Amino acid sequence: MVLLHHVFIVNPTAGKGRAIEMIEKIHSRFKKLTDSYEIKVTKAAGHAVDLAKEASTRYCDVRIYAVGGDGTLNEVVNGMANNNAELGIIPCGSGNDAVRSLYQITDPVKLLEVLPLSPSSLIDLGKLNDRYFINIASIGFDAEVVLKTQYFKRFPFISGPMAYILGVFAALVLLKKYKLKMTIMNHGKIEKNVLLTIFANGSYYGGGMKPAPRAKTNDGLLDFCLVDATSRLGILKFFSTFRKGEHEGLDVVTILQGTRLLVESDQPFPINIDGEVSTETRAAIDLFPASLKVIIPAL
Repeated sequence: MVLLHHVFIVNPTAGKGRAIEMIEKIHSRFKKLTDSYEIKVTKAAGHAVDLAKEASTRYCDVRIYAVGGDGTLNEVVNGMANNNAELGIIPCGSGNDAVRSLYQITDPVKLLEVLPLSPSSLIDLGKLNDRYFINIASIGFDAEVVLKTQYFKRFPFISGPMAYILGVFAALVLLKKYKLKMTIMNHGKIEKNVLLTIFANGSYYGGGMKPAPRAKTNDGLLDFCLVDATSRLGILKFFSTFRKGEHEGLDVVTILQGTRLLVESDQPFPINIDGEVSTETRAAIDLFPASLKVIIPAL
C-alpha cells in the first residue's frame, strides 16, 4: 500500500474565518490515519500558487487540498497544473461554485472525513491566456458584477448569493456593452456587441447560478455562452432565467461547444477567471482534456 503525503493549503481569510477553523479538524482527522500531512497557511494573494507548486514538485505521491473559496482553489490549480499531484477541495468560501460541479456533497467537514481515502479521477482543465481555470472564465458584465460582489462580501451580514444579487444591480447602474471579435474553432468568426460571454468547464458560478447547465468537467469540451448586448430591462429578464439555468432558448443567447476560442477587441474588457478579475484586449481560451487529477468523494 502506497503511503500518501497530504498538503492542506489554507486561506485564513476565506469564508470569514471558516477556513482557519478547519485546521484543528485536519489535525484531528489525521490522528486516525497513517499517512503524513502538513498544513500551509497563505500569507498573501498568490501565495497558494507558490505553495502548491512547491508541494507538487517536491513529493511523488501527494494530495494537495485547497481549503478556502474559489479564488484559493484557482491559485492551487495554477500551482499544481502539469504535475502528477491530486487535488482535493475543502470549500470554505462564500460561493464555492467549482465544487458543485464535482462533488455530490459540499460540506467541508464531511469532505475532510472522506477525501483522504477516496479515489481520484481525471478532469478537463481550461486556460485563458496564461492562467488555468477549473470552473468558469467569462468576459463582460459578470466580471463587472464580480468586482461589485467583492465589495458587498465585506459586510458580515451579507451572504454569498445575496452579495452576488446586489453586485448585479450595482453593475446595472454603469451598464456597458463590449464589441468583441471571436474566432471559435469549428464555428468560424463572430463579431458582435455582447453583454457577457462565458467559457464553462463546470456548470455553476455566482454562488449557485447555473450559466452552463450542460457543462461537464470530463467531456473534453468547453461550453460557450454568448449573450447579446441588451437593455437594463432586458438584463433583468435575462437574469431571472439565467440564475436557474433556463436561459438557453432566449433570443439573446447563443450556446456553442468547443476546445479553443480567441477573443479580441479594440477596447479593454474585464475578464473573470474563477472569481478573479483582470482587464485585457485579447483572450485565448483553450481546453486541456483529462489533464488534472481530482479526488472524488467515495460515498
